[in-house]
Amino acid sequence: MTDNIHGYRMTEFRRSCQRHNMMRKFLRPVIFGCGLIGLVAWILLSQLSTAGAEQMQPNLEGTGTVDNPYAVERLEISPNRESAQSERGTEHQPELQSEIQTEFEYLGDWEVAAYSSDESDMTYSGKVPAEHHTAAGVLSVFKIGDTVLIDGDTYVIEDKVDEDAKEKLRIYFDSYEEAKQFGRKECAIYRHSDLPEEGPDYLGEFQVTGYCSCTICCGEKEERLTKSETVPRASHTIAADPSVIPLGTRIVIDDVIYTVEDTGKAVRGMRLDIFFDSHEEAVRYGRQEKYVYLVE
Repeated sequence: MTDNIHGYRMTEFRRSCQRHNMMRKFLRPVIFGCGLIGLVAWILLSQLSTAGAEQMQPNLEGTGTVDNPYAVERLEISPNRESAQSERGTEHQPELQSEIQTEFEYLGDWEVAAYSSDESDMTYSGKVPAEHHTAAGVLSVFKIGDTVLIDGDTYVIEDKVDEDAKEKLRIYFDSYEEAKQFGRKECAIYRHSDLPEEGPDYLGEFQVTGYCSCTICCGEKEERLTKSETVPRASHTIAADPSVIPLGTRIVIDDVIYTVEDTGKAVRGMRLDIFFDSHEEAVRYGRQEKYVYLVE
């Protein structure tokens, strides 16, 4: 009886081992195949995600240098895209930015100095200098009367700087202490880009001054008549070089029509002299650069 039981158990044990071996033989290729499929799927998903990221990444290839390896080239914006961007963002931009873009040209970042003068000193334009208003510049770049923006502050070129000076632009201050405190600074410079209307009626850019009938301006005369033997009138009479603008010619300066009725010893070439009723008005007008047009 005991031997029969022992034999039965051995038989069952052998059958169990056989079943276990058969399952191992069957599951081994299944497990290997699943692992292989999972590896292939992971590789494919990785490639797809990398390709999608490259499509979404903007092209930042630029002109990096050793000093700045992250520098990139400025994107060229088409007019339509630029107008669309301006419609979205201009309502929150400062008014000065729009003014700079439309009416001023950027000259660069310049070293600007400061200066002051005695109360009795006049500027090159003949005007009394004023703080936060008067600036001096080289006449090879600026003309008298130009409006400039210096770090966002508005000034008028009323004085001149020597051509060989280190600083081509200077700001006026009422006191020497303020000018010394300002010292020299690098500032963003913009100049008003009001250009003349070129055409057959445009005579050019003239240096214009003022005069009157007093002895200081015209000397001792028995008769206060012009070269054309007319009585000079304000806002009408102007003196010119007859070889440049003949007597009797009508011209326009700042929307005012003048008639060339007079001449002067100092009025030569591209210079004009406007008549005023008083010497104070003539001095106040000073010296200005003006665009001159012919009236047909």
